Amino acid sequence: MVLNRLKNLLSAPAAPKPPSEALSTALLLLELARADFEFDDTELGRVRELLQARYGLDPAALDALLDEARIKARLSVSLHEYVGSLNSRLDADGKRELITMLWQVAYADGRVDKHEEHLLRRLVDLLFIPMADYVEAREAAAAASGVGA
Repeated sequence: MVLNRLKNLLSAPAAPKPPSEALSTALLLLELARADFEFDDTELGRVRELLQARYGLDPAALDALLDEARIKARLSVSLHEYVGSLNSRLDADGKRELITMLWQVAYADGRVDKHEEHLLRRLVDLLFIPMADYVEAREAAAAASGVGA
């Protein structure tokens, strides 16, 4: 009996591997773009540009990443797995870059919806990003988009 338990423990499937930084980032960018219930080509284009610039992906790899992120987003009940992955992988500079990317997606359509801002505030808390970095990223994204913050 003890031997059978030991065999079962040793033959148990390995714990799932945490999502990659690129997948977690893509998922958060897509979730932010959908937060205002008006996901359009402008926002998707901005998500694609940001992911390509950050990870240097060719078009096929970028499409595959976005497809996987969409599937994972539909199947997920929470963003915590992806936020946790980013918390363990990103340093302070990486988190500043991430919040800047998120703000750029929020401003892609020329305005920031209250649902987008709510999600951004939640992510800032979950990612332990200082409020000063949040404000600085917002101001930079607003200026770059030509919209007042």
